[in-house]
Amino acid sequence: MFARRKGLMAVVLTLVAAMMVLVPANATAATCGQHSQAWIKTPSNGILHSDLPSDRILTVPAGTPIYHTGIVVPGTIIRFQYANLDANTAFWVNTVQASGNCVVAHEKTVLDTSIFGGTRWGVFAVWVAWEDNQIHSKILGTLIVT
Repeated sequence: MFARRKGLMAVVLTLVAAMMVLVPANATAATCGQHSQAWIKTPSNGILHSDLPSDRILTVPAGTPIYHTGIVVPGTIIRFQYANLDANTAFWVNTVQASGNCVVAHEKTVLDTSIFGGTRWGVFAVWVAWEDNQIHSKILGTLIVT
């Protein structure tokens, strides 16, 4: 009986340890410095941001790089979805993992828009907020590539 309990306890401890690896670490305001958010930006044309109204339109010429970034739980990513508003197509862009200070490095997740001339895209973002460790999603707005 004791050996059976010991084996069961080992299984429970292994499962708990595995769950701890899967759950992102909690962050604090001191760690992150600002609230959780997600956005795309261009070098000079503008921004679509989770804090702004979702009816915003960002118009860029084809070939403009789009950077994906935000503030999220360290070690997690932001997933951006682009849904073509004129066709039944979509694609996703996953960022790199956020660093220890909750920042997703925008330089590492760049979308080249040179192949998207003449298209309109609904842009959505999904991320884990450090304030509540929950998944959040938001329509960021519309990207028009001329």
